[in-house]
Amino acid sequence: MKNLKVVLIAIFVVSFQAFSADKSTKSPEQQLRNEIINLLDNPDIKISNNEVKANIEFTLNSKNEIVILTVNSETESLENFVKYKLNYKKVNSKMPETNSKIFRMSLKVLNPNV
Repeated sequence: MKNLKVVLIAIFVVSFQAFSADKSTKSPEQQLRNEIINLLDNPDIKISNNEVKANIEFTLNSKNEIVILTVNSETESLENFVKYKLNYKKVNSKMPETNSKIFRMSLKVLNPNV
């Protein structure tokens, strides 16, 4: 009986540790994406449509700074905003070996007045 209690307690402890493991760990790409979203928060641009989209291509340099390669958008003001907010901004995400890796990200800005 005593052995059964010890086994049950051991199973309980092991299962509790397994379920309490941190499941909120994000991939480095997801962390980088979240940092970029924070940098682009509250755009100060005027848009006439319901939404404006942009495709962003960038890389990270050796100092862990974002280097914008291209921004393709319908509006020049959005392109300028993205370049101003992101180019050479340091990020905290630890990306393993990003030498010459090109990241692509889509951006959609919604008009709050519609």
